[in-house]
Order: sequence, then C-alpha cells, then structure tokens
Amino acid sequence: MLKRFKHLVQASSLEDGVDLTTKEIKELHMDLMHQLHLVEEAILRAIDRNNYTLFSDLIIERKRIHVAIDTVETTLDQTHRRRFFSSTAVATLSTKLDDSLSSINNTSRNITGTVINRAAKGLAYSSQLSEKMHHALQQSSTRLSQLSEQVIHQTKERKNK
Repeated sequence: MLKRFKHLVQASSLEDGVDLTTKEIKELHMDLMHQLHLVEEAILRAIDRNNYTLFSDLIIERKRIHVAIDTVETTLDQTHRRRFFSSTAVATLSTKLDDSLSSINNTSRNITGTVINRAAKGLAYSSQLSEKMHHALQQSSTRLSQLSEQVIHQTKERKNK
C-alpha cells in the first residue's frame, strides 16, 4: 500500500514538473521543438501530395505539441520563480519592501502634515482678509451714510431758502 502511494505521489510530482531539473525541462523543451519542426515539415509534404487525411492528423499532432510546449514553458517559468522565492533573496526582498513601505508612510505623513499646516495658514489668512474687508466696507458704508445725510440736509436747507 505504501509503495503504491509513493508511486502515485511520484507520478503526480513528475506531472507537475516538481521532480524535473531545469536541465531536464530544457532538454524536454528542445525535443518538443524538434518534434514540432518535423511535424511542420510533414505538413508541408502532405500539402504537396494533397493528402488531406494525413494533413488533418498532422494538424492535430501539431496542436498537441504546442500544448506540451506551453506546459513545459510554464513549468520552467514556475521552477525559476520557485527557486527565486525560496532563496534567501526573499528575506532581503522582504526587508527592502518593509523599508520602502516605511519610507513611503513617513513621507506621506510629512506631506499630509505640510498640506494641513498650509491649509490652516490659508484659512487664517482668508479669515483675516475677510475681517479687514468687512471692516473697510463698514467704514465705507458709515461714511457714505454720513455723506448722504449731509446731502439731504443741505438739499432741505436750499429748498427752505
């Protein structure tokens, strides 16, 4: 029973490409590329001979080889990623990422504080300017009212004369 389980695990690991070395994966890729080249030559010969049956069989075979090549390339890419992320580079990368995030957080806090301070200063300046304008308008209004009263008073005096 244990032997059968080990065989199943090994078979699934082999299908996933886990037990294959990078060299073996590359050799498999080269072999598939060679097979693809041979099938494409056979397709051209089938076209020359007008052999539709052979042509359709070769097209199906070419599709299968393309799927296998894509699978091998994906496995090779995943193998490279696994090796990169399983090495000590992950710890270094994690440390650099943490440092970068801390730096970004500190910078954003500083920028936010600066923006808030400038906004508060702008509001204070706007408030002072508004008060000055209100005071000047009030003085102008008072002066205009006094002038208006003087004009009315002088007009009444002229009429009475």
